[in-house]
Amino acid sequence: MSKYFKPRQEYIDRYDLITVEDCRRRESFHKNYKSSEPLPKNISSDFVKAVSEMGLHYDLLFATLHWWEEKESTIQKWIAEDTERDRLLETTPAPENIRCLKCYNLLKPTFKDVHDWGNDKRIRILFMYDCPAGCMPRRAFFDDGEEYKPKPSLCPKCQTELQRADEKVDGKKIISTDTCPKCGYVNVNELDLSPKEEKSDPDYEKDRVRFCLTKEEAEKRLREKFQLEEMGRLGKKFAEQEKRKDEYDEVKKIKKLTAIELEKLLSPILEKDGYIRLQFGTPDMDKDLFLPFTVQDSKTGRGDMESSYDLTGLIKRGLEPTNWRLMTDGVSYRVGFLTGRLRAYEREEDLLVLAQQRLKKTQVVSKV
Repeated sequence: MSKYFKPRQEYIDRYDLITVEDCRRRESFHKNYKSSEPLPKNISSDFVKAVSEMGLHYDLLFATLHWWEEKESTIQKWIAEDTERDRLLETTPAPENIRCLKCYNLLKPTFKDVHDWGNDKRIRILFMYDCPAGCMPRRAFFDDGEEYKPKPSLCPKCQTELQRADEKVDGKKIISTDTCPKCGYVNVNELDLSPKEEKSDPDYEKDRVRFCLTKEEAEKRLREKFQLEEMGRLGKKFAEQEKRKDEYDEVKKIKKLTAIELEKLLSPILEKDGYIRLQFGTPDMDKDLFLPFTVQDSKTGRGDMESSYDLTGLIKRGLEPTNWRLMTDGVSYRVGFLTGRLRAYEREEDLLVLAQQRLKKTQVVSKV
């Protein structure tokens, strides 16, 4: 029989209770918050109330969606953990050859349970051993053979280990008395064993409906969340554009050319200086677009170095107003054929880089 694994509904109820408690705390904070500072004269209490209500609305919007999104994975995690606890409790063998420290009798485990409250949160099985002769104290061992030794309670006055005596009174409570054998310090604790009456919570089911979302309600709130986040992104973008106004204005001046428009631009510029038959190869269209090209030098007597240099200058100057640039690997020359690659700048962040370069050149020219 499973000790830890529960019916699924119990995990749902457990998760919903945590959700309701969290959302209630948030709601209480917003409704009961009072600033220690007096309101400025130009701010009315109605305005403060409206801001508080808006804060509560969006706080609960994000909180309820968070709990809804995490619900299934958390429940599955709890189920897996409890299933593993039951498995370990059922299959883990107890350490053997454990002896009483007083009479040296062999001990057998009389009780076992899961121990998972250590600092490392490991799930371990703790076995309790009783001496058949009634010797005290009992001994306890983990499944790996490590003996469990609880931390001693120390006297707050002299740091001597306290001695504890337990007394059960009428089956309703346990009175524990801790006494210091050195300085006489005494501390008495009472543990009430009587069953606790659960306090009724008449608003729980109503709040559970409000805070534990159905799929339909979650989808509606997700749309609201998306709209809110989109407004935030737009606001951030507008602020960024205003901050970098010169760069964005420069981007508007850049001519965004298609491949056909690019050919129409470059061909007459190159032909005027003797570079003919401009042809584009198959583009590399991965994250960025790279376009290989071939052109022929029809000018006799121009050497390979001079031809490459002249063509590079023509292309760079011709592409300056556009969103195309010659790749840094430059131009290659073989028997009158010149080849290279052009890159298209399409994304906004890439165009801003071009705009920055253009502005820097303009500033340099103006200083000169």
